[in-house]
Amino acid sequence: MRIVFAGTPDYAVPSLKALAGLAPEHEIVAVVTQSDKPKGRSRAPTSPPVKAAALALGIPPEHIFQHSINRSETLEALRALAPDLFCVVAYGGLLKQAALALPKQYCINAHGSLLPSFRGAAPIQAALLAGENETGVCIIKMDAGLDTGPVLLRRAIPLAPCDTAGTLHDQLATLSAQCFVEALREISAKREPFEPQDHARASYAPKLSKDSGVLDWAQDAAFIERFVRAMTPWPGAWTTLVAPEEVRGQRVRVAKAEPITVSAAAAGCFKVTPGSFGAVLDIACASGALRVLTLQPEGKKEMSTQAFLNGAGRTLAQGGRAH
Repeated sequence: MRIVFAGTPDYAVPSLKALAGLAPEHEIVAVVTQSDKPKGRSRAPTSPPVKAAALALGIPPEHIFQHSINRSETLEALRALAPDLFCVVAYGGLLKQAALALPKQYCINAHGSLLPSFRGAAPIQAALLAGENETGVCIIKMDAGLDTGPVLLRRAIPLAPCDTAGTLHDQLATLSAQCFVEALREISAKREPFEPQDHARASYAPKLSKDSGVLDWAQDAAFIERFVRAMTPWPGAWTTLVAPEEVRGQRVRVAKAEPITVSAAAAGCFKVTPGSFGAVLDIACASGALRVLTLQPEGKKEMSTQAFLNGAGRTLAQGGRAH
């Protein structure tokens, strides 16, 4: 089959490589990705990971499209390549009807959740926040909705208590690649048991922003611990620690933490507790408290609570408030 691949970030690269490895039975005739973006202090234009991977795989630059897949010029160029199938993962935009109707067969998408749960842009974080026992990947036949198409196959993996969005990202990126390979095997054999989703059971995972990681101490400790893992590595789970009689405080990212059950303090109050491996920070929540094991002051590297208190956080050793 002749395949158009659409994807943009690191998450999509294993799928591109896996599909390219199916040659000569299947051929990637074009790649569609997002535009180069300014990055770093120099703000120099930087190619998305999928573009770099496509070039490394020997896909001709003229067959790598960085304009929207829905643009008439892009659609015309893709139509000339006579694709049988579109394979889409983490592309970063919805395909309109003209794009969906372009391939000879249809468009399939690898989505990082067990649909209909967690449709949308941030399913990895949503599964962690919800305290799910498992998540996975679904290959769906795309339609005009947001992750609403019928499911060709689904594969689940367990969620570990220590999983973060970062560790789960890597697992699901690998699983998405494996699912694409399996899906093409099924499609080639004309085994296509598409199962409609139960839309009444659908939930959504909206796109995250830099402000999504602000910690809310009015939540219970178990949820906040999941929140920390869901926001790691990006955008990070952030709070500001303020010592008594101070105004500005220290803005820090909570990197590793665990919930504890005992706390008589008001939500957001914190105290420093000696521990066998150095001091820890206990921050009261609506129910229980969060024990901060490592943190990252703004503009610095991740460190233990003890190292933080030995440096810029020494004024906080007597406790205070987090907000």
